[in-house]
Amino acid sequence: MAQTKVRFDRAVEGATNIVDSGTEGTRVATGTTAQRGSTTGQIRFNSTTGLAEYYTGTEFKSIDTPPILTSVDVTNIETDLGGTQTFVITGSLFNAGATVKFRDNGGTLITPDTTTVNSTSQITVTKTRSSFSNANEPYDVIVTNPSGLEATLDNQINVDNTPVWSTSSGNIGSVVEGASANFTVSATDPDGDTVSYSETTSNLSGADFL
Repeated sequence: MAQTKVRFDRAVEGATNIVDSGTEGTRVATGTTAQRGSTTGQIRFNSTTGLAEYYTGTEFKSIDTPPILTSVDVTNIETDLGGTQTFVITGSLFNAGATVKFRDNGGTLITPDTTTVNSTSQITVTKTRSSFSNANEPYDVIVTNPSGLEATLDNQINVDNTPVWSTSSGNIGSVVEGASANFTVSATDPDGDTVSYSETTSNLSGADFL
């Protein structure tokens, strides 16, 4: 039976550098979060988080790559609809256990009602529409991996409710052929935005109404 030779080199007192001549990499200590030590400068692989980490003397910090955010599918919320809004966040390097926050223009953080990490490139969250307000727009989207590293999409979400007609639908007046007349229609925006008007068909302009 073939024999395997293992070489042990005695540590040299006062040595300041370690040289690894291997090609596969150097294996560091592996253990759970509960098995952490307390020596400043130690590097280990945390089998609980699945990440390498090091100890600063006051806390352990994971060695990781921050997530990347590309887009969120909903950028305008109609709060008047009530109920819950679903957001699909796209990016990369999302880790299991990643969290999402919305941040308003005053810096207040909003936690989604549900968060599902669908894959390393997609997260789906839900939040009640009433949690957002026009006065606090725009909202940022923040994704934080379990390592604590995060990425932010600034000014992504606004509140934009549908204008409400003050003028009832239907016949708004009559005009005798050849005579002139003025008719007024109006609508208000729940968010206080300016309402603009335009004809989507040619019914009025085609009949010589201006």
